[in-house]
Amino acid sequence: MIVLGLDGATFSLIRPWAEAGHLPNFTRLFDDSTNDELESTVPEVTVPAWPTFATGRDPPDLDMYGFTHFNRDTRKNDLSHDEFVPGKMWDIVDDQGGRSVVFNIPGSYPWREIDGSIIAAAPEYKDEYAHPPERWEELQDLVGDYKLRNDEEPGSREYVELSLDLINKRFDAFEHLIERENPDLAVGLIRATDRVAHHYWGPDSLPSKDSEIFEVYEEVDHRLGEFLDAHDGENILVMSDHGFEKVRTKFAPNYVLEREGLVSLMDSGNTTKATIGSVRDSASDALTRIGFLTLARRVVPERLLTNIPTGDSLGLDNAISLERIDWDQTSAIADVGQKTTMIYVLSNDPSDIRQIVDRVEKTLQTAVDNSGLTVRFERLERGGPHTPDLTMVIETPEVHASSRFDVSKPLFDVDTSGHAREGILFARGPVFQKTGVKVEANIVDIAPTVLHALGYRLPESMSGSVLDLFQSGTDPAERDPETYNFVQRGETPNASSVTDNGEQEDEVKDRLRELGYLE
Repeated sequence: MIVLGLDGATFSLIRPWAEAGHLPNFTRLFDDSTNDELESTVPEVTVPAWPTFATGRDPPDLDMYGFTHFNRDTRKNDLSHDEFVPGKMWDIVDDQGGRSVVFNIPGSYPWREIDGSIIAAAPEYKDEYAHPPERWEELQDLVGDYKLRNDEEPGSREYVELSLDLINKRFDAFEHLIERENPDLAVGLIRATDRVAHHYWGPDSLPSKDSEIFEVYEEVDHRLGEFLDAHDGENILVMSDHGFEKVRTKFAPNYVLEREGLVSLMDSGNTTKATIGSVRDSASDALTRIGFLTLARRVVPERLLTNIPTGDSLGLDNAISLERIDWDQTSAIADVGQKTTMIYVLSNDPSDIRQIVDRVEKTLQTAVDNSGLTVRFERLERGGPHTPDLTMVIETPEVHASSRFDVSKPLFDVDTSGHAREGILFARGPVFQKTGVKVEANIVDIAPTVLHALGYRLPESMSGSVLDLFQSGTDPAERDPETYNFVQRGETPNASSVTDNGEQEDEVKDRLRELGYLE
């Protein structure tokens, strides 16, 4: 079984371009596979979407809500880069005697050793890492100058050229590892489809055929055709963790909560940090333009800049860094992830939680109604300090959430792009139904579906379900899923914590702001 991920790939681009004859290999998938939208996690962000994909467990079970997520106990934003997530599908395969290839999947580091190979996706501060370690040198010998990330300046032609180069190197490397290992399960990811959509969308809802985004999708389509030919007759899933869309307006829940008296801001916080942050931003912009930012980070002691705000807007992360929030007078705070607002009640008293959530939901519902938006709310049981008490998902197209306080009204105009709720799913191969099936799939269902198709038992901890997409008469169609009490063997992997290293934390947050994940 092969799972090929295309990060952020979206039917809003693939369908019209395929129908126009521009993406012939995606057209092949439409013609000879079961295909449907794949609903993402709440929030629809790379993390927790890929950990949910890998484990078959929802964000409340993982207590994971973003690259950064608010911690109600410490009242800070924690980075989730180094959090070990047990029970990934390749761990389950290994536990039952199988072999896997894991390539470029976010959240695959830190790992527990498996029978097979792992090339992990980058925490932004790492340069290389693989299991076993010699796979990295093997990879470099194969493709030459393999990179975990695109370090060119976003918006430049060099960024696009390196994106195209990395698409080819990642396809080559993934194919090599599959041939080398002959695994039961191979999981790999191409990330360029996400990164160029963040930086090159442009003003239109559908970028033109002359756009950089189309150029990347066209290259992916070309390599996809070669990949499908090489694995004709095998079972393949092609999927994404979320979709993408043009974003024209944003809704600011913290502005609404402050006006209602649920959040209290102090007139001035740490002015020294604010001044240093402004100087740092100006220097960073100049150094980026001349290509010296990475060198400067190595020369200037980042411990001097830890928790210094970045950017001009007063979003949640900067408000925390500047010490602008009066926590004693604040009942609830909003963090955001693309189209999702996450509400954290600061009290631990069950009665207070219910009353405050009722008040917040009523307040936000009134504000979104007045703004002409459609939303849905969900109340959650706390899975840990990062799990919100209430989520609000914006269902109106081309509208996202913002954690900003410093706006003049709840809904404000922007010109950017961001994640959509629906990713893509194609299921192609002997065990899958061919076409015409409405799957109604969620990303949490992928891991149990893959394990069941391979004949493995499912961990009892999985909250996802086996999807009904198997061809009648095949083994997975005729067999009921079996479960067992999976226990992660061995010691918990020990990764160096990014939150204990100011340079690493600063670099990660810079990249998250660059992609629009952090304000």
